[in-house]
Amino acid sequence: MEEKIKMEEAFDETDVRTYSRGDTIKGSVVQVEDKDILVDIGYKSEGILPKTELSPLRDEDEEIEPGEEVEVLVTYIDEEKGTVYVSEKQAAYERKIGELEVAFKNNETITGKITDEVKSAGYHVNVDGIQAFLPGSHLGSDMPSDLSELKEEELHLKILELSRKNRNIVISRREYLNEEREKQIDEIFENLEVGDTIEGEIKSKVDFGLFVDIGGFEGLVHRSEITWKDLPVPPEEYQEGNTVEVKVIDVNREEEKISLSIKRLTPNPWEGVAERYPVGEKVNGNVVSITDFGAFIELEEDVEGLIHISELSWGYPEDPHEVVEVGEEIEAEVLDVDEEEQRISLSARKAQEDPWETIEENYEPGTEITGKVTKVTDFGAFIQLEEGVEGLVHVSELSWDHVDHPSDMLSEGDTVTAQVLEVNKQDRRISLSIKQAQKDPWHEFQELYSVGAKVKGEISEIKDFGAFIKITDDIEGLIHVSEISQDKVDTPKDELDVGEIVEAKIIGINDEKRQVRLSIRILEEESDMSENSSEQNEDNGHEKISMREHLEEKGL
Repeated sequence: MEEKIKMEEAFDETDVRTYSRGDTIKGSVVQVEDKDILVDIGYKSEGILPKTELSPLRDEDEEIEPGEEVEVLVTYIDEEKGTVYVSEKQAAYERKIGELEVAFKNNETITGKITDEVKSAGYHVNVDGIQAFLPGSHLGSDMPSDLSELKEEELHLKILELSRKNRNIVISRREYLNEEREKQIDEIFENLEVGDTIEGEIKSKVDFGLFVDIGGFEGLVHRSEITWKDLPVPPEEYQEGNTVEVKVIDVNREEEKISLSIKRLTPNPWEGVAERYPVGEKVNGNVVSITDFGAFIELEEDVEGLIHISELSWGYPEDPHEVVEVGEEIEAEVLDVDEEEQRISLSARKAQEDPWETIEENYEPGTEITGKVTKVTDFGAFIQLEEGVEGLVHVSELSWDHVDHPSDMLSEGDTVTAQVLEVNKQDRRISLSIKQAQKDPWHEFQELYSVGAKVKGEISEIKDFGAFIKITDDIEGLIHVSEISQDKVDTPKDELDVGEIVEAKIIGINDEKRQVRLSIRILEEESDMSENSSEQNEDNGHEKISMREHLEEKGL
């Protein structure tokens, strides 16, 4: 029994550590050979560390010396020979992969260097001796794509995937940048307050405003916040790259929006504008822009008034460009001021003399005028007498002849002479007549012709009921189908042709309807009667001669 106890004590004294494959232990270098390094790991024999299993973290020129302490991982144990193989490389990997697992779990940032490129896929990155894969799309848009410029540059990274079993690590620089940007944005929103005045750089210019970088985040200066006057687009003076001072007017962290203003750095010129420009006062300003509906006049910096097209002149312009041009100085009268809506309505025509005030003296009934046709309608034509004054020629006053439509006789721009028929100052109306300014062709006709007179003219038109003959340039007469010939006529076209010159007799004149009735038939009948009368007279003469000769023969 005593002998057994002594043997156990002896065993304890010579006891050595036992290890399993995969254990990580610390040891001391005993001997450095050509290919292997012997390491005292407290085992019954030294551990064998192949030089190929040295840690990649060592410098290439670094020499391992006896007595140096190393950390190694047991890779293989030969129980029969009592030999243990160890690896400093794998021990370093296990230590580092553990650290990376913690970093992945806690979403910590790691660092690494690109070593080579994986064609059309990404890059291999050395993360403290462990190879990780960086997809090309996760490099970040601020980095060059040329490998020679990327190599050995230390990058801040985030772990996307990590598998110790498969030795697979996927990393991203883009996620790191996004996270840093979010931190930066958080800091901006935490420190920014409505009312702050800051300086920024214009990053982009769009129709609806300016995007300004205020330290890593872009805020919007809407076009309505650039100046106190309304602008359709940002002014030319604001260009990308310009530095501008802006005022913070709204901060919305949830929607990540910051609204900025340039105009609010200066006093609002519209405050008190109603007092400065009372209704009825005459003002002067320059035309700064012209639209389809009017012209904008600058009264002072950032304060403009609108002259509607109807208030530009006493005339009737269809386009404001007919009356004013950009840069022109103009006088106008204030019609209305809306300080809240920032609107001022002006009238240029009310600052001028109203031509209708003296209209009755200038255009008495019976006065002949000359003017241009400004508009042709179904019921007549408008004639401009002077700027702001137009008169109407009703369709019934266009001509002494019947007019189907005013456009058959007149076109816009024509110059005509007319007579004033009536002036209505209150309703701003003037009635004109073109036909009254001309001699009545019907009266001329009556002076030259009467019932029973013979006329000669050209067939101008043929209808089923008869044919029209042009007696004068302005007067036509109708030959009814029953008056074309002594014989029965079924249709006028059987006897007459348009353009044919014929002679007829006036058999009727209707002064009220201004109609002339003609007859070829009566002329033919009169002609026949004349011929018959001549023949009878001739026969009577022959009889008288024969009787005389007979009497002479008888000696009577």
